[in-house]
Amino acid sequence: MNSVLCREEVNFEDKGPLKRIVCLLENMQGVNIIVNSTDKSLKLSDGGKISKTILSYGGKEIQEELNEKYPNGIQPGKVAVTNGYGLPFNYVYHCSLQGINNRVSHHEIREVVAECLREAVDRLRQPTIAFPAIGTGAMNFPPRTLRAIYCAILEYMVENPDKLEAAYLIVHPSQTTLIDYLKKIDPEKEKNRLTFPVTFPSWSQTENIRRVSLPNSDNMYQFVEEKFLETIGHGVWIKKIERVENKRLFVAYQRYKNDLVDGESTEKFLWHGTKEEHVDSIIRYGFDWRLTEHAAYGKGCYFAVNAEYSDSESYATSSKHGYKYMFLSYVVAGASCVGNYLFTEAEIPDHLQSTVNDEDNPTIYVAYDDDQMYPAFVVVYKYN
Repeated sequence: MNSVLCREEVNFEDKGPLKRIVCLLENMQGVNIIVNSTDKSLKLSDGGKISKTILSYGGKEIQEELNEKYPNGIQPGKVAVTNGYGLPFNYVYHCSLQGINNRVSHHEIREVVAECLREAVDRLRQPTIAFPAIGTGAMNFPPRTLRAIYCAILEYMVENPDKLEAAYLIVHPSQTTLIDYLKKIDPEKEKNRLTFPVTFPSWSQTENIRRVSLPNSDNMYQFVEEKFLETIGHGVWIKKIERVENKRLFVAYQRYKNDLVDGESTEKFLWHGTKEEHVDSIIRYGFDWRLTEHAAYGKGCYFAVNAEYSDSESYATSSKHGYKYMFLSYVVAGASCVGNYLFTEAEIPDHLQSTVNDEDNPTIYVAYDDDQMYPAFVVVYKYN
């Protein structure tokens, strides 16, 4: 494969079947499948740079096949498959990355990557696949999205040894910021993180995502209830408290905590109020900072020490039946500083993991990494 096509050669010296490369997509050789992220309508001419490159070099036949096989487009997280035509690939995988309000979390990207790999290996028996830096173009995802893609591929390879001959994470030669980030990925460290022995609760033996309603005699129910009522006070009726069971999110959280020097000591139980329509998405994909409407201390995911704060109608908005929804979450706060509205996940200093409203006595924490928070419990309640 002609893997490096830019003035200065970028040599990542990767060992094993997962490679980081810098090249022009249209000049790649010897890869069975190329992955393209686009919107759910599958109109390549309206997509980003990769979609337009695929249409230009692959030919109109690609769009015609999409129109014929997927006249109504595809749902977010799904994959549309076409032949490569004029491209040097057997197939092109077109995936939609549109989530809630057209916003996507890194957990959703990981699911899309996993679906592409399953489609390639298990169904089409294609042993090589290439992933451009999906999400970092028109969708403006930050450079660390590359790590989410890399880890998703690596995780599949660890769990399914010998199924893939090779997988490639591609960056265009002009994307210097992404190239610099790609250099920072440590393959050995990432592999060690994946093999870190997580202590699983009993429910994590299943891959299913579930909401389990706890009986009020359960110790965890009583723990959550007590913390909830500490600041909420009287006049509240708790309909139910549910435990969230999502193995993928839980493992990612545990690995993040283990990877941080002071991860264990800075772990906190914090509250997050939300609207009813966002509950299922949070349980499936985790918290998404892109839904943040108020960002006084940074554009991240907001958590409160006291349930009373998250109970605000601005956060835990009442449903049409009067019910409110609040998560009690595990959050690794790490190192913090007082935040401001300029902080984003791309711009928070490397030595910090969160921002707060007050350095001495914080009551609000803002988290920026998808893996540093886990939605552990959902409290469903209403006022009498």
